Amino acid sequence: MDCIKLLPDNIANQIAAGEVVQRPASAVKELLENALDAGATEIKLNVKEGGTLLIQVIDNGFGMSPTDARMCWERHATSKIVKADDLFRLTSFGFRGEALASIAAIAHVDMKTKRREDELGTHIRIEGSKIIEQEQIACLNGTQFAIKNLFYNVPARRNFLKSIPVELRHIIDEFTRVAMPHHQIAFSLFHNDKEVFDLKPASAAQRIAELMNKKNDKDFLQVNESHDLLNVKGFVGKPEIAKKTRGEQFLFVNNRYIKDAYLHHAIVNAFDQLIAKDQYPMYVLFLDIEPSRIDVNIHPTKTEIKFDDERAIYTLVKSAVKKALGQYVVIPELEFSDPNVFNPVAFLQQTSTETVKKPSGGSQQFSPFPGNNSMRGVQTAQWHKLFENQYLENRQEKPDEPQQQLKIENQLNKISDAFQLANGYLIAKKNDQLIIVDQRAAHERILFEKYMHSIERRSAPIQQLLFPRTLELSGTDYILAHELLDEMKELGFDVADFGSNCLIINGVPAETIKGTEKELLEGLLEHYKQNASQFAGDKRKALAVSLAQNEAILRTRSLKTEEISDLLNQLFECEQAATRPNGKAVFVEFSSTYLNDLFK
Repeated sequence: MDCIKLLPDNIANQIAAGEVVQRPASAVKELLENALDAGATEIKLNVKEGGTLLIQVIDNGFGMSPTDARMCWERHATSKIVKADDLFRLTSFGFRGEALASIAAIAHVDMKTKRREDELGTHIRIEGSKIIEQEQIACLNGTQFAIKNLFYNVPARRNFLKSIPVELRHIIDEFTRVAMPHHQIAFSLFHNDKEVFDLKPASAAQRIAELMNKKNDKDFLQVNESHDLLNVKGFVGKPEIAKKTRGEQFLFVNNRYIKDAYLHHAIVNAFDQLIAKDQYPMYVLFLDIEPSRIDVNIHPTKTEIKFDDERAIYTLVKSAVKKALGQYVVIPELEFSDPNVFNPVAFLQQTSTETVKKPSGGSQQFSPFPGNNSMRGVQTAQWHKLFENQYLENRQEKPDEPQQQLKIENQLNKISDAFQLANGYLIAKKNDQLIIVDQRAAHERILFEKYMHSIERRSAPIQQLLFPRTLELSGTDYILAHELLDEMKELGFDVADFGSNCLIINGVPAETIKGTEKELLEGLLEHYKQNASQFAGDKRKALAVSLAQNEAILRTRSLKTEEISDLLNQLFECEQAATRPNGKAVFVEFSSTYLNDLFK
């Protein structure tokens, strides 16, 4: 008996939809790109409930004839290519003819389309790949798509969708990637009838500034390099606006957004020694290359491209960015002839011939001289107090556990002869065992348990700021931060909404020590994005891990003897001292027997 059968079209379309339409943002991307291919100069996107309830795209493009309006829903029906060789001369976004068929297989679709030369347009209604209705109607020139109840007939896929804010973040990402290179086209985005973006035709710099919520496009350095192989245009951010969060890195090839770790490495390399290792530069680069030298048909989402000469592309991109940085990143010039401007040359000449004396009288604690920075000295010298205070606090919270305290104290007393290696490892002796501790991992474990206790007690100490700070974020980071406001308050952040894509910071956790309030919150959001999938469903734990990772001391930090002792004492008081929150080891132990065996 024969067992191989040809799948019905509706089932085949659902299978294809699994690759093409992974979430509402995937459908948004396909519909926006179709509108661009149709020559639209104005595109409107309206979504409801993160795209799960409605995705509506309205454009003023060429429109379709009644025959094309019906044919476009068939699999592999396309106007972009005729033969296989056309794949290597592509100038359009779509070419496979799978997107609309895939969308129609898993949603309720309503389409209205009309060409400029036609008196009436065409209205088609589809449910699960079946055309329910087709009629002639009066409508505007162009095409209107309304995708309703996405994944209504694929409940398993619908259950895998995230929350509405998460899905909205992905939609904004796709909208940004389409609208950014096409600055001459008007775009608008509404969510639940609330305006998110209203973009008018503008210059490339203005469009980028609007989408990335940059009030000053003077922070951009222009990149413009031409070569026989490649033209590189666009903008990179000045080193001083680099952030600890990803999301402001955009790379386009022939106006198509791509993800390429190799070229990203080239751009970051160009910023070498200009930004910190844990910062990410802002860049928006447009690469124009002959279509025959690339292959875009290697991934279902078309976000990956294969170049015929990757090494040459790498070198050209890196040199173009370095040239832009070299031309624009300069030391500010000062007019030393102005008596109100500090002149370092005159100052050095003066101090070489006379001794500068500290003024008498006044407060003995205040000195304008940089050598008497008493406050900074206290902070550095008392670094270990961060651990000591928490250690004493935890001991006071457990008066009814004398045996546990005795066990901890006995264990602490056994740690001795501790010292630090240059690469961030602490060496200590416990009885007849040798212990090697990763100092950053140890601090991360200590901070994580402290933050988790603060969340459980809902009593995290807050350091109120004398002058509140405002923080402007990208659209996706703003939605993420807004979603985490309640959990951040439990960690000690006093943060509130402050308008479009902006937060106001009134206070931060009392014992945070790294960087400014802006860097602290950016670092928290970036680490959260990395940890969110690992702790899916537990936002509090993911935030505690993220803040601990952001605040943990670096392995390159040199510690004093008392700081090493306090760090080890606090570590071995933790409930899970042996591992970091991600399960990796904090320390290793070597018994005397094992050491003896090594030298036999």
